[in-house]
Amino acid sequence: MIGLSRFISSITQRLQKNTISYNIVHSNKVYEMIMDKKNIREFEIYFDKRVKILSNIIHSNILNDKLIDEAKLKQLILQNKTSEYIEDLIKNKKYLIAYKFMNALQYESVSYQELINLMNKKDMKLQSKIIKEQHLDFKDNEKVLNYLYDESLRFFIFRSEIPIEKVEELFLGDSTKLQFLVENYFKTNQQVAIQIAKRNKIKVQNPNIQNKINDCIDVTQNTLLQNDDFLPSEVILRTKRMDQLILLRDFDISRENVQMIENEDQLNDEILNEILEAPQTGIDTESYQELPQTKFSSKSKVCLFQIALPKKIFLLNTVKLLQSQKYQQFLMKYAFSDTLKIGQNIRQDFQQLLGQIGTQNLELKNFVELSQLFWMKFPNEKKTNLSFQCLKLFGKELDKVEQISNWQQRPLRSAQIHYAALDAFICLKLYNHYKQ
Repeated sequence: MIGLSRFISSITQRLQKNTISYNIVHSNKVYEMIMDKKNIREFEIYFDKRVKILSNIIHSNILNDKLIDEAKLKQLILQNKTSEYIEDLIKNKKYLIAYKFMNALQYESVSYQELINLMNKKDMKLQSKIIKEQHLDFKDNEKVLNYLYDESLRFFIFRSEIPIEKVEELFLGDSTKLQFLVENYFKTNQQVAIQIAKRNKIKVQNPNIQNKINDCIDVTQNTLLQNDDFLPSEVILRTKRMDQLILLRDFDISRENVQMIENEDQLNDEILNEILEAPQTGIDTESYQELPQTKFSSKSKVCLFQIALPKKIFLLNTVKLLQSQKYQQFLMKYAFSDTLKIGQNIRQDFQQLLGQIGTQNLELKNFVELSQLFWMKFPNEKKTNLSFQCLKLFGKELDKVEQISNWQQRPLRSAQIHYAALDAFICLKLYNHYKQ
């Protein structure tokens, strides 16, 4: 282990600054310091403060358990025995406590890698914490990262709110993820797992599972993909009835009223002027997220920008429009226009859009946050998401199956278009309901 050079150096600098005569003898005994009484007291106050700070850092996030007494900590530091103490902790497999000492005492990063190498599989979560906090090299920790990836993928597969049909769609084209899905889902529902394997021509390593896949003759299609329609996905999957969910057709909005804008050529002046001159607009965004999500996943990026007018909804492909000067100029004009812009977490969404074109932290004009209006009407409610607002005001929910979609992929399914368009359009309806 590396010694406490930084800490001792800071003490030494403090002593020198106060012109204290000192002589430190490095041994297993206490450092012997020869000082006059005045400066000894000043140093003791300073040293006690440093020990207190270190003690607070070491004890943080360990509930109320005290890892070490402050008197013991002071003794270890003065005797330069912290390295030995940490080594004893590691020998006794008290890795979290050891890490807290190393972190508080500012050991060099090489020691953190050594600590990780000594830990075993059951300590993977702590290992990932150390890797992230100490910015260690991913190449030296592939085993930990692979473990985290598999655990996150398994958690994602079995999230109850995401239908297995949707999970399969998200993994299409990635045979490794589909194989993982089949092998893990086989324990829960053999028939569904076998069907996923058959229609995607997936081979698995487990011979017993593979034999059952080979024995299957009848192959069905993914209901979500086969029966795609301009409807909520839960209606397509028959997990909910139409009268339980809000549909665009409830407001006389059909597929023809939703316009996809995939490139600059489709972003014509007529559309831009129609948006900029509208008294009210509902807006929302959809982002692509790397799956599965781990501590080391890249940040999500906005892929779709939805703008709703009373009888028309525009879906802008921001990925393809980012380099368009016409789009960039429109975004800036729209941000400061007199048009009322209504949404949920609207300022955050719009700042992300502006950040994508290299513009940040602007004061936005005429933006309305729906969650604030909801709290004014229902001050005791804790949830404020759009679906909950709809349930409280209209007695129906928004279908959220398509929320986790690959919004980069084209073409979008009709159900995805319905979902994205409705999220923006419902903002107008909620706002005008609050106004009444």
